Amino acid sequence: MARHMRKRTTRTEAGLTAADCTALYMRVSTAQQADEGFSLDAQRVKLEALCTAQGWTVCPEHVYTDAGVSGKSTEGRPAFLAMMEAARAGLVRRIVSLKLDRLARNPRDFLALVDELHALGCDLVLIHESFDTSTPQGKFVLQMFAGLAELERTTIADRVMSGKAEKARQGGYNGSAMPLGYTYTEVEIEGVPGKVRRFVANEHAQTVRRIFARFNAGASLSAIANELRADGTPTAAKGQWWPATVRSVLL
Repeated sequence: MARHMRKRTTRTEAGLTAADCTALYMRVSTAQQADEGFSLDAQRVKLEALCTAQGWTVCPEHVYTDAGVSGKSTEGRPAFLAMMEAARAGLVRRIVSLKLDRLARNPRDFLALVDELHALGCDLVLIHESFDTSTPQGKFVLQMFAGLAELERTTIADRVMSGKAEKARQGGYNGSAMPLGYTYTEVEIEGVPGKVRRFVANEHAQTVRRIFARFNAGASLSAIANELRADGTPTAAKGQWWPATVRSVLL
């Protein structure tokens, strides 16, 4: 994640170079403002106080506000998108925001954001997390976020696979291609109230039995496919049988 240094000679309206410009980003949804008390004005006071203490110049044209919007997607945050365009254009030296959740919805998105800003030579500062990518402490915290993102990825993957395994154990359907010979439909089971969805053998089940019987008898995949084509037996998609089609039934 090498930093690409670029010259920042663009002049702002205040006559400062881009290297002097600090951008502020504020976001609040209606629920957050009610529950947390972090109004946009309150956020700006905190952000400007930090910048004053650090001697950073806040450029008025680079104060970005997304009011009453969710942080679930960047597409619905026009101010955030404008701020990122300013960073890509080399117009700001750092971005200061109140909390991580004002910028990203999870550690993975946050890491992607930091990666891009780092490549642009733009630092990111978060007050609540005491996070500053320009400091050794900030780099250490960034490594922790990377670990959290990896943990999140593996946890989600394990949860999805466990859910699919349990659903399969209960006779459920996980959304893959429907196996030939079965229909996933509602049935009544003795002792179970109402109807439940289960795999039920259909008119193609005899074809599946035939394929297995011929294969167990020593017939090749090509021979089985030729026999099925010759007597007009349809595939699940009502197409032609080929060795690969037969293999997909046997696997």
